[in-house]
Amino acid sequence: MISCNKEDSSQNENFDVVKYHQFYTENLILPYISNLVSNSVILNQAIVIFTTTPDEANLTSLRNAWKEVAISFSKTQIGNLGDIQSSAVYLSIYSWDANESKIEEFLATSTPISESEIITLSAKARGLAAIEYLIFENDAVTTISLFSNQRRKDFLFSLGKNIVSKINSLDNQWKDYSTNFNNNTSTGINGSINFIVNQMNFLLENVRRFKVGEPAGIENSSTIDVSLLQADKSEISLEMIKENIASIKTAYFGNAEGLDDYVSSISKNEDVNEAIANTFSAIENNIASLSNSSLKNAITANNSQVTELHENIKDLIILIKVDVASILSITVTFTDNDGDS
Repeated sequence: MISCNKEDSSQNENFDVVKYHQFYTENLILPYISNLVSNSVILNQAIVIFTTTPDEANLTSLRNAWKEVAISFSKTQIGNLGDIQSSAVYLSIYSWDANESKIEEFLATSTPISESEIITLSAKARGLAAIEYLIFENDAVTTISLFSNQRRKDFLFSLGKNIVSKINSLDNQWKDYSTNFNNNTSTGINGSINFIVNQMNFLLENVRRFKVGEPAGIENSSTIDVSLLQADKSEISLEMIKENIASIKTAYFGNAEGLDDYVSSISKNEDVNEAIANTFSAIENNIASLSNSSLKNAITANNSQVTELHENIKDLIILIKVDVASILSITVTFTDNDGDS
């Protein structure tokens, strides 16, 4: 642990906690979610066009629209905390990876397909994961051929409507929650600062283990299994990780005033902040070095940058989970999860 002169953060008068909360909601979370809402509408429109005319040009547009939604979703994950996390709305939007057998079983039944029926399916048989499976599992020719089936069209159509509905729900939930979140200056485990630091830690742990470690055979098993990657079929795993990291960095360093200012106002030095800035830079360099290929290909080729990325994320977790949490008197909590937040 990097040493610091710890004071009681609740007595700190050099940092405006409410102002930071307002930055977090008004300049980070709500704009990110607004962008996600817009992209979900574009995705739904692309689904309507493709299911009406299943050809290669429309499939390409649909695939690109899905990627934009998935990437913009990754930006918002830093906001999966407090009352929002309790609602499980994030999991209803994207719980990876898809339960392919359940999807095919449902398609093989005669159950009428509608949005009301979609919401009865498990999270892994709907949402962005299911859409990815339907449009990326096979090559373009095979995918177009499969969508000659009316039930497959109806299912994709209903998934698109449901995604728009769930993402609008996320938007409304955060707008409703923002005032209470902003004014919550509690220093306990249910305080907004506690929520933010814990979500930073949880999202980093999620990236380290599920999005890099296990697929690369670094954690739990030495066997490489790229099918464990998030968005493995669309091959945008690295882009989604990049947005996760960028949103955490923005949440930490803020704009005019960030969490880094809170840390330095208590510790009376910049040691922790400098260490965190250097570690973010190392992670960004790792991602940049891998950006000419997919993470799937990098893992398969045993690219050393994948291991370095994993190690640097671990270092950042320690800095936030131990040093930042100690300085700000944060209680680090853990939430059981199946691989996403």
